[in-house]
Amino acid sequence: MSLQSELQWPAEGNARVPYRVFSDPEIYQRELARIFLGPTWQFLTLAGELPQPGDYLTTFLGETPVIVTRGKDGGLHAMVNRCAHRGNLVCLKRRGHADNLTCVYHAWRYDLEGNLDSVAFRRGIAGKGGMPASFRLEDHGLKKLRVDRFGELVFGTLSSDAPPLGDYIGNLIGSRIHRVLYGKPKILGTTSQILHNNWKLYFENVRDTYHATCCIAFSRPSACRG
Repeated sequence: MSLQSELQWPAEGNARVPYRVFSDPEIYQRELARIFLGPTWQFLTLAGELPQPGDYLTTFLGETPVIVTRGKDGGLHAMVNRCAHRGNLVCLKRRGHADNLTCVYHAWRYDLEGNLDSVAFRRGIAGKGGMPASFRLEDHGLKKLRVDRFGELVFGTLSSDAPPLGDYIGNLIGSRIHRVLYGKPKILGTTSQILHNNWKLYFENVRDTYHATCCIAFSRPSACRG
C-alpha cells in the first residue's frame, strides 16, 4: 500500500494537518530529498558573516553538512562538508579562518572553492603504494553547491534544476526582504540552538498568529528528525 493511500487528509481541508506528517520517518525522508536537497534555494548565511578571504563557517542543508567560504577571489562558495576520500567531515569547527580546507583523517587538502589541491603520499613511499597513475585531482573535489545572493542573504542549492534565485524568491517576498534588510545589516553576534523535533513544528510555531514572526528572519533551519 502506498504512503498516499494510507495517509488521508482530514475532510476540513488544509486547516487540519494530520499529526502523522510531523512524525512519520518515510515522510521525513521524502522531505529531505524534495525540499532540502531538491530544486529549492536554502538560506546559508549572511554575507557579512564572512568578511575576509579565508573565512569559513559550517551549516546544513537538512542533515547534509555544508561549508561556506569566502574565497581568495572574494567570492562566496559552498560545498558539502564531506571529504571525497572517506566521507569524513573536513571542517570540524563552527567557523574559522584558513588558507585551505584539510581533512584531518588522511590529509586531503582542498582550496577555498572546494577543489582538491593535494593528497598525502599520492605517489606512495619509496616507489610503493600511492594513487594510480590515472588519478586526477580535478576529479575528486568536494561536492559544490550553486551559490547566489539576494542582498546580504546568501543561498545555496545542490540542484541544477532550481530556478534563478531572484525568480525563486519572487517580487512580493523580495520586496519584503529589501524592506527589512535595507542597507547593510551590522552583525552584533550569533547564537544557535538545537530543537529535538521535526523541522515543521518550528516553522508552524513561528507562523502561528499568536506569535510574532520577526524571529524567523535570520533562522537557519535544519531538518530535525521527526
